[in-house]
Amino acid sequence: MKKITSIVIFLLFATAQTVKADFAVGITGAMHMFEASGTETTRQSAQKNTGSHDEDAVVPELFIEASGDNGVTVGMSYIPTRELGNKSRSDTNSDGDTGTYTAKAELDNVVQLYVDVPFAETFGSTVYGKVGIQHATITTLESLNSGSSYPDEDVLGLTVGLGAKGDLPYGNNLFYKVDLTYTNFDDYTADSDSSPANKLEAELEDTALKLSVGYKF
Repeated sequence: MKKITSIVIFLLFATAQTVKADFAVGITGAMHMFEASGTETTRQSAQKNTGSHDEDAVVPELFIEASGDNGVTVGMSYIPTRELGNKSRSDTNSDGDTGTYTAKAELDNVVQLYVDVPFAETFGSTVYGKVGIQHATITTLESLNSGSSYPDEDVLGLTVGLGAKGDLPYGNNLFYKVDLTYTNFDDYTADSDSSPANKLEAELEDTALKLSVGYKF
């Protein structure tokens, strides 16, 4: 993952050097379909509790980008917060941890750098491939009967996707974009603040369908 991330960042900066100053700003409405799975190893008993959770959320997004004469676009998008949902379980055991445990988290301050590379024209739209890097903070909001908690953690995500864009028939310099993307984030691995500590390992994937409206200037 780190090697792939380094290659994508290099391509972002290399492409940016060729982009001329045709700038655009816009807003995006995105349907995100999150898939999270994880394993918690409990203190003392070493019991492993596994689970998965799917969550759909509609999230607004802001973006700014620049395009060159060859149609290659370099951009940056920002999302303040994306909810990841929550899931609860009830435990009964002899280790003093009997009760209800609720796992809850969100992605905060999600920033994405991306490159759109056109490869076809169809029905008046430009079809492009997308590759990008996302940086986010996983903020844990869990409620654990044991009284322990897990730390927040910064993660990177690799994004790939396909999209189409074109000029809108009304309004000067307005355009639309439609994207279907997939993002695989770094695994979240952390120990709780209890003693002895629990251990949590989690994976997060995100499939998103996006509709954007932008203004070129």
